[in-house]
Amino acid sequence: MQVEVHTDPSAFDALRDEWAALLPRSAVDTLFLRPEWLGTWWKVFGREGALRLMAVRDEGGNLLGIAPLFLAPVEADARQPVPDLSYERPVPRPEATPHSTLLFVGGTEVSDYLDLVVDRAHAPEVYRAIFEAVLREEGWEWIDLHCLPASSPTVAAFGDLAREAGFEWQVVQEDVCPYIPLPRTWSEYLTLLGRKERHELRRKMARAARTAEVQVFEVRDGDALDRHLSAFIALHEASTPDKADFMRDPRMRRFFGLVATMALENGWLDLSFLTLDGKLAASIFCFRYAEAVLVYNSGFDPRTWQTLSPGIVLFGHRIRKAIEEGRREFDFMQGNERYKYDLGGRDRPIYRLFIRR
Repeated sequence: MQVEVHTDPSAFDALRDEWAALLPRSAVDTLFLRPEWLGTWWKVFGREGALRLMAVRDEGGNLLGIAPLFLAPVEADARQPVPDLSYERPVPRPEATPHSTLLFVGGTEVSDYLDLVVDRAHAPEVYRAIFEAVLREEGWEWIDLHCLPASSPTVAAFGDLAREAGFEWQVVQEDVCPYIPLPRTWSEYLTLLGRKERHELRRKMARAARTAEVQVFEVRDGDALDRHLSAFIALHEASTPDKADFMRDPRMRRFFGLVATMALENGWLDLSFLTLDGKLAASIFCFRYAEAVLVYNSGFDPRTWQTLSPGIVLFGHRIRKAIEEGRREFDFMQGNERYKYDLGGRDRPIYRLFIRR
């Protein structure tokens, strides 16, 4: 196995076609591991000279693995077994000190699933080649791999290699990603819900239709994207103080804009709005990828139409549309908010692997 270490961000474009062809052969194929997504993240949050993008090839030059890593100092309390940290939104703590850390490109806050991209047919050799390449890299103290899906073999494979090397390592469940396995029809979906939840969803959708003129539309026109993205951000900020704080960071606004444009150009964007009597009431920022709808974020104005539950009404319409499109899954992604379970969500864990050199 040969490992190329790319430090120039042009590698996201240079490797794009091979990388995209590799993803379906890996254990985890998700939008958040596409070079288009990770390259966009790097434009906003990357650090000059920090990229350590590793490409693993066999003797014939075929791409068998991608390790989208970067090296950066993070502020954290080293006394914690698995230190609390955020790369994009660090929280100042008096006990925190800087530690040079290898992280996934994609960060800790805005990419719901991350992983190494490894050809399943050659997984043991590829994982070992990546680990040995990491050992040759100088200057890192920690490896901190966030957002690893439950289906990923990375935790076991990298954990075993860390143990062989004599390193300390910890695995923790980082969060849950509730999802709905979608049936073939809307009526079948409703039967999956509990009696109370089914009654409430029907009641809220019917009440909105009785009380106001309900319209749902999706953004398909690139010329109108900026205007509709601004409307989404306004609804997002109005939803909760935490969401308002999140969007105050100009980098987050820029990231959402670049991601929306990239996703629209590739046919992945699913940005939907609900209007009541012609006024914007709720929005859901989703992606279509493979056979799933991925719910990235949402927003509604609680000061307007609150009694009509516009957010839940829009989710009901969007789930029904996903069923009609033949999607297999409606993925709410990270977070255990109550409404996800009321709509039929089932937990799927994601993990974090932390290694000390």
